[in-house]
Amino acid sequence: MTAPVQAPPQESLTTHFLHHFDLAFEMVLQLAEDFDDASARLAPAPHKPLVWFLGHLTCATDYFSTLHQGTESLVTEEFSRRYAGNDNFDWSVGPSLEEMIDLYKAVHARMREFVAGLTPADLDRQSPLEPFGDDRLKNLGKALSIIQMHDAYHCGQIGCLRVALGKHVPF
Repeated sequence: MTAPVQAPPQESLTTHFLHHFDLAFEMVLQLAEDFDDASARLAPAPHKPLVWFLGHLTCATDYFSTLHQGTESLVTEEFSRRYAGNDNFDWSVGPSLEEMIDLYKAVHARMREFVAGLTPADLDRQSPLEPFGDDRLKNLGKALSIIQMHDAYHCGQIGCLRVALGKHVPF
């Protein structure tokens, strides 16, 4: 007689979101580990520098929090103008690498706490605040998925930047 095959335990959707949200976050931090303030501002064409990626990911997560948590932004309007889009700036000025990493960690921690308290029913909630008319961002569940994919996408770009700078990609 063989033992019946048991299905693996069902993972809650919240646990799933947290796992992937944390995974992308840790990948970004791992990719940033051996940069210093000077190298974090280097970007051979057509790349963006590490400080741009950190600022950009910070802006995206912060924006999610303002939409779905109703929190005040952790970044200034000037910071958002500089890092949210794809414009080219003088990257030699701006917050230090340490400040950028600290801000990235702060927005992650705030959003992580929020995501940890979600129920599956919460994922269908709509935000009335989305000003750009992007329905994907209005829906909480879809917005969470987009944030995770967005971070992972930029991890790949940071990996390419590392290679262009002669650095090893750690994974």
